[in-house]
Amino acid sequence: MVIVRRLSGLMGALAASLAFMAGASAAASEIIAVRFGVHDSHTRIVVETRTEMDFRAFASGEVTPRLVVDIPGARWNVTGLADGQGQGHGLAGRFRFEPAAQSPRLVFELTESVRVRETFSLPPADGGHRIVIDIEPAPAALMTASSGFDSVDQTMTQFLAERVQVAYVPPRCESPRIVIDPGHGGRDPGAPGRFGSVSESHLALAAGLALRDILVARGRYEVIMTRDRDVFLELDERIQVARRAEADIFISLHADAAPNSNAGPRGATVYTLSDSGTNRARTRARQDGEWLQTSAARSAQVNDLLLEMSLQEKRNQSLIFAGSILENATDVTPLFRREPLERGFWVLLDSQIPAVLFEMGFMTNPDDSRNLNTPAYRQRLMTAVADSIDEYFAVCGNAGPLRTAAAGSTGGGPATR
Repeated sequence: MVIVRRLSGLMGALAASLAFMAGASAAASEIIAVRFGVHDSHTRIVVETRTEMDFRAFASGEVTPRLVVDIPGARWNVTGLADGQGQGHGLAGRFRFEPAAQSPRLVFELTESVRVRETFSLPPADGGHRIVIDIEPAPAALMTASSGFDSVDQTMTQFLAERVQVAYVPPRCESPRIVIDPGHGGRDPGAPGRFGSVSESHLALAAGLALRDILVARGRYEVIMTRDRDVFLELDERIQVARRAEADIFISLHADAAPNSNAGPRGATVYTLSDSGTNRARTRARQDGEWLQTSAARSAQVNDLLLEMSLQEKRNQSLIFAGSILENATDVTPLFRREPLERGFWVLLDSQIPAVLFEMGFMTNPDDSRNLNTPAYRQRLMTAVADSIDEYFAVCGNAGPLRTAAAGSTGGGPATR
């Protein structure tokens, strides 16, 4: 027993040391300030970090001028800017920190086309280490030529522009393709029925079929079901259905369950892709190729940029759709969370298609369970979802940008949906 206690104490001390070192390492990689200097000929951007860090800066003129500063391993800890966004000065407009990109990065919206005149690092003075980027006005053609991409990539200018334009409006104005994914099925019943209700898989299918019929009756959509009967599908097969259909939106329907509960929590929840899920989606996209295959006409560098743009826009549009569902569903059901939650559910991992997972209520709550087992209630709830789909595609054809949205707190538990 003495040996066991000594080993336990040693492991505890080692764990504490590792935690301390991990915390120290995270703190060392923090961005702690972003400052601007405006001069007659140029604007200076200074990014202050706790330790010296590698970086890469390039200007892009695709659609709107922007400056991207990749800082591998960076974390955000700027006083007064907890949300990672701020307002620049001079040639630099608003900026944001994107921790979920392939490499953490700062993105600056620019007031006009620029070129990067000079970049360098400086040791600490009164604060931390400094990354310095000087930008100056430049013709758009020069901006593209000096953007930091290889010359072989200049043929991608129009392609990138078209790609970004798709990010601002839903991609299909006539007969948008809606993929409905009733969760579970076949040998996977999901949560068991309680309080006179059938299993989760049967409820999800019944709700999915109701949503399909509502959307078809509205005459605007092409509706695809991942399953329309009680059969089992692997999680990846559900993604493949949406990908083959070139879906414009994907919604997976489920009913929640709380452990050891005879009443417990109740209400609906909507999930979108989390940071960890985005990393998995990025890895999948690279492994599967998708539309990202490198060729003589497109380098891996441009592929990475396209992938990051796609993932960011997928998350933005998913959040917009999720927020609309919650807003409309509140007239039908209580909400377990009033904001979208983020999780790494497998069915959300496609890198391009806006996707949400809708937990319609708790099977372990008697009110939710009985409601979900009632066809009239399901009809009302799925009508609210259909209304959200109408709202999402109401901007189709509008040249202006869609709304932006932010996720709420991250939900707990395993991501196995």
